[in-house]
Amino acid sequence: MVARPHRPVSPAPYVAGGVAGAVLLASAVTLLLPDENRPLPPPGVGDVVRPVKVVDGGHDPLTLERGRVYYVQICLSCHGTRGDGHGEWAYRVTPRPADLRKARTQGRSDQDLFDIISDGLVGTPMIGWKKQLSPEQRWQVIAYLRTLAAPRATQEDS
Repeated sequence: MVARPHRPVSPAPYVAGGVAGAVLLASAVTLLLPDENRPLPPPGVGDVVRPVKVVDGGHDPLTLERGRVYYVQICLSCHGTRGDGHGEWAYRVTPRPADLRKARTQGRSDQDLFDIISDGLVGTPMIGWKKQLSPEQRWQVIAYLRTLAAPRATQEDS
């Protein structure tokens, strides 16, 4: 039997996994907090997504900002920074995520969008988010989605 020198095991792989797990857990906990307890991100975080135009719906800036924050947390990975359906996960799912700027989406009623965000869309990778987002938060996301409309969203875009 040959004696082998003792090699200490590096904790690096375990620490990295623990840090990643902690970040995921913190994100999940933050998402489940009631709206009044959830802090808005610090300035500069999530600045990649900004409203393209002012909404005629008369939504106050706080509603739009909260909708933008929830969009970044929940929708961005599939629908992309501009709502064009080119998010990081878009190419991994079939059918591809909808382009939220086009008439096919923008032509839907707010209630229709609310139902889709709540319950998902059968036959697509779009899942429901009613357990993660309160009704008020879902309406805020819809208010923000309206700001993503293409300048001339027409039926030809669908």
